[in-house]
Amino acid sequence: MGPSFPPSGASVPPKSLRPRRPWYLTVALALAWLVGAVAILMSVATLSLVHMTPDQVSLRIDEKSDLTPTERDRQREAFQAYVTALGAANRRVVPLAVAELVLGGAMVVFAQRATAGRPWARKALVQLTLAHVALSGLEWLLTPDLRAPEEDFQLAFDNLERKEKDDGTSKLLRMGFGLGLSVITVVGLTLRGSRAYYGATQELPES
Repeated sequence: MGPSFPPSGASVPPKSLRPRRPWYLTVALALAWLVGAVAILMSVATLSLVHMTPDQVSLRIDEKSDLTPTERDRQREAFQAYVTALGAANRRVVPLAVAELVLGGAMVVFAQRATAGRPWARKALVQLTLAHVALSGLEWLLTPDLRAPEEDFQLAFDNLERKEKDDGTSKLLRMGFGLGLSVITVVGLTLRGSRAYYGATQELPES
């Protein structure tokens, strides 16, 4: 009698036995990945601007062919002012940007692992999201001198005029929006249904 083999796919539970991921958990994981990806992009952009020279600033502006002379002068002035402010705050900006880069990268990685059903990744992702919120608050407290130059920089590049004196309200609103996304992420990851989902996946045999 020939050797007997286990049924095909015996080590892998059928799809019908796999737990269904709650919709709010899917939303939370997508938001965590998005927040991490944006953090990476923003921190890389900040680090690239910190050491930019005036000649490099002028070159970046001159590359744009759709600007009027007035718009070009305004953007060059705003760009240079923002780069100068970043350079003056170098000792604060660089460590904050590096920390954001590391946190953002970790959030992307753990969001992907949590999407694959890893319970330990869910726990780590909650902690990383809270750490990112804390880092955003720390950045707000440590860089008050960058708010006005940053706002002027963004308005100039959008060809918008400042309608009233800005005390950092726009950046505060953006931080509030990011905080809202983080709250949704943490809640989605810690609801009972999410915990039950990861508990069930942990009990499944390895494929």
